[in-house]
Amino acid sequence: MLVTTPLTRNFRVLWVGSLITELGNAMTLPFIVLYINTLGHFTTSQLNSLGAFAFAITYACKAIAAPLWGRLADRKGRKLMCLRASGIMTLTIIGVGLAPNVGVLLLMRALQGAFSGYINNANALISLTAPADSRGQWLSKLVTGSIIGTLLGPLIGSGLASTVGYRGAFLITGLLMSGVFGLTWWGVQETVTPITRQALPPLRPVLEQIGWPFFGALLTSLLVIQATTNASTPILSLFVRQLGSNGSPQDLIILTGLVAAAPGLATILMARWVGRLLDKWGATTCLGWFFSLAIINLFLTSQVTQIWQLMSLRFVLGIADAALLPALQMLTVQKIPRAVFGRVFSYNQSAQALGNVVGPGLAAIIANRWGYPPIFLVTAGLELVAFSLWGGYFWSKRHPG
Repeated sequence: MLVTTPLTRNFRVLWVGSLITELGNAMTLPFIVLYINTLGHFTTSQLNSLGAFAFAITYACKAIAAPLWGRLADRKGRKLMCLRASGIMTLTIIGVGLAPNVGVLLLMRALQGAFSGYINNANALISLTAPADSRGQWLSKLVTGSIIGTLLGPLIGSGLASTVGYRGAFLITGLLMSGVFGLTWWGVQETVTPITRQALPPLRPVLEQIGWPFFGALLTSLLVIQATTNASTPILSLFVRQLGSNGSPQDLIILTGLVAAAPGLATILMARWVGRLLDKWGATTCLGWFFSLAIINLFLTSQVTQIWQLMSLRFVLGIADAALLPALQMLTVQKIPRAVFGRVFSYNQSAQALGNVVGPGLAAIIANRWGYPPIFLVTAGLELVAFSLWGGYFWSKRHPG
């Protein structure tokens, strides 16, 4: 008979919650521009701008609001933050489905971003409760839930949109999120020692004690990794076509889907192996190896001439991402006192959200001026900057003064 520990139970619930949360995002984003088109009379240029704004406003609001939630997380725990995120996401997604005009839709997307954070807080909860000697494995396995949601979301969303319409798809997604709220309420156990507002230690002295170079490297890395992962997403189909997809539009869609899915598939397949490496080598060593792998990979991606080369390199990039994000979370847990962990982790969320805005925007600018391959050279340069910041930090720790 299998014994279910509180950690195991929390992990299972949060894994399912992360899957459905990311599934909900991925289900609706692919056709949100088409939905906007039903809410008024817009030119193609206006639709492009509104679609990009509807995507970016959610992450921009998340970046601004996340630090405000961090203080509450330190006082009340991560379970409450997951309930807040899933509950509001339920209402805002349903609100998008019922929106009478594009203004209401954008307002709902902004509120969704301001109150979001389920997956980040799920990671924080597991980070704080998993044993130190197996933390890498728990975190690596947890991220597979959101990745599976990302992969399945466009398929399910397209099917729903074609059967129950755009509004119906949003309403069903909202109902799924209400299930996440209920499952988290019932299934997650978290023991939180209440801390009064007056008893919370001030954040700045803690940051100064640990050192600003650590936080500079941490936040830059999170922003850069997220920007790199998402930079090519808007232009991927165009790049695949340029590389030689001369078949039918359906062939282009299939090939683009395979290339887009390669990083996520790598993360799912390699999560257990990567988690063991993290626990065996430690977060610091893994940062060095996998940052190097990502930088070399992105440089090679800028030189590809065949679709199979692009697909293979995107798969390898997924392996690097599967190690880098859990390694950064492990370093955060190791370095940050628990009394201020929520506030620091909220800045991590802001950095990742900004990466989701910066990456696609930067890629669009580069593609318009120099084409698609330089996107990967620039993102390789950004990863090198983050890697260099960590090198400087660890060198200063070994050679104080």
